[in-house]
Amino acid sequence: MLMAKSVEEAIKKVNGERLCFEGDTYYWIAKPEGIVKVLKPLPPHQIKEKLLQGNFPEKYINIVFQKEKRKTKALEETLKSKKGLILSGNAGIGKTFACIYKTAKLLQEYKVNAPAYISLQNFDINETRKIYKEFDCYLIDDFNPNLNEYERKFATEIIYYAYNTDKLLFITTNASFKDLANFIAEEPVISRLLEMCEIKQIKDKDLRIKRR
Repeated sequence: MLMAKSVEEAIKKVNGERLCFEGDTYYWIAKPEGIVKVLKPLPPHQIKEKLLQGNFPEKYINIVFQKEKRKTKALEETLKSKKGLILSGNAGIGKTFACIYKTAKLLQEYKVNAPAYISLQNFDINETRKIYKEFDCYLIDDFNPNLNEYERKFATEIIYYAYNTDKLLFITTNASFKDLANFIAEEPVISRLLEMCEIKQIKDKDLRIKRR
């Protein structure tokens, strides 16, 4: 799927000659052999709508679209990732925001279409199980060793599904990957996570405390 941020970029990408027509979300570029459609980046209001449909917290969505955003180690490392990601580190260092910001960028670039947010500290397993297969990208938030057995098994169910259907997966945890792996305690799950995700441990101070 071709995407360009400007007419000039669109023409260059397709080796075109000129712009034929420009819509709200696309360009039509003329080439000797015909006309080619090139998408513009997905507009902010559509990104917000898709994030809300995926149950992403409205507070974080609003921060994503603020002009001034706090640059954190978590955000810097998350934006570098080329595939899925397990982001670990202490509470309050910006892990959740970093993954939501990354998801918004992926939406903007049409790399995902229907992401889902699943907080393992506050969710309805039965309701989530009914709908999670409708999505094409997952952020599993707060995958920590304090979960009960039922919650742990549900998280691994999503991991298996994401792996088997080649869906993008992001996980945040307060634990180290070693501690998380010991908690999961299933070698096939750990092996799949290592294949799907980069592992990044962020060492930073609690940003919530800094703001007080």
